[in-house]
Amino acid sequence: MGKDFKSMVTRCIYVGKENDNVKKLKTATEELKDLRNNVMKRVKMYEDQQKLKRLEKVQVWLRQADVAIKEAEEILIAMMSSSSSNGSSMMSCHKMDKKLCKKLKEVNEIKSRGTFDVVVENSGIGGSMMISTVDRDDQTVGLEAVSGLVWRCMTVDNTGIIGLYGVEGVGKTTVLTQVNNRLLQHKLNGFDFVIWVFVSKNLNLERIQDTIREKIGFLDRLWTNKTEEEKAGKIFEILSKRRFALFLDDVWEKVDLVKAGVPPPDGQNGSKIVFTTCSDEVCREMGAQTKIKMEKLPWERAWDLFKKNAGEDTVKSHPDITKVAQEVAAKCDGLPLALVTIGRAMASKKTPQEWRDALYILSNSPPNFSGPIP
Repeated sequence: MGKDFKSMVTRCIYVGKENDNVKKLKTATEELKDLRNNVMKRVKMYEDQQKLKRLEKVQVWLRQADVAIKEAEEILIAMMSSSSSNGSSMMSCHKMDKKLCKKLKEVNEIKSRGTFDVVVENSGIGGSMMISTVDRDDQTVGLEAVSGLVWRCMTVDNTGIIGLYGVEGVGKTTVLTQVNNRLLQHKLNGFDFVIWVFVSKNLNLERIQDTIREKIGFLDRLWTNKTEEEKAGKIFEILSKRRFALFLDDVWEKVDLVKAGVPPPDGQNGSKIVFTTCSDEVCREMGAQTKIKMEKLPWERAWDLFKKNAGEDTVKSHPDITKVAQEVAAKCDGLPLALVTIGRAMASKKTPQEWRDALYILSNSPPNFSGPIP
């Protein structure tokens, strides 16, 4: 009886630990999926629309992420099967848990390498030119004024935190990336560090800290063993002595930057924090001194942008196409990203039926647009 009781207690303790590890792996795998999907979305935009080539390091990372996600999901399924089976031995469960812990470490390691400022390159006779998210002025038609406003905010002392907000697809990421690129092209424009962090819906402060640590070049073999507070202390120690520009893309809720180790920007240190969000409330919670709302394009500008990307010749190639093309453009709802993406997709469509088919699809299954203009 004593032996059986001891075995039962041991099993209960083990199952508790096992369940905790399962939760951690589930969370890490979902976060890696989100990161993988975002990187792939950016890559596909440039490959499909501009015929650019993904960087080898990005392709390797995507391949590793796919394999890790698949294997992690297989382990999770096996763990759930074993926990529901009365015949599972402690030995087999122990082996499975070791496998789970190893995979958790691998998933977290791949996640830590999933932030890319550049995902594609233009390979040609003249060599290889690196392409960041936005590289040409004509890709931000309708966004020039906002981009210029954000840039001016980067040069004045009384604005340290800038919030850029508006609905998905309105061009927030495009503007943010253009300002980021402009700083890089101007040799940082007086900033010691220019840091880009993709935040996303699943806020992970540790991932933000890891990205900042990588961007500021802080090398420490024991970094992964440090607590959140210790990491914050090291980040603060470095950034408090430097002028930095921190870009936070896709913020869904307040990011506690002090907890992350980021010193509050002020007129004395000259640092800047710029973030994008869909919510005016998030702007207030983040303490934005300047809030910039991005509006949808009015019809005339939206139609011009759509025609530019679909091609005037295509739109006028048949008398019936122009009317349907206007209806297709109207479905884009004044969103620059939708107007550019759908316009380019329709550039090769020369028959009224193809346009009617596109209108039908957009009417019944409107796509969700977010991210930078390709």
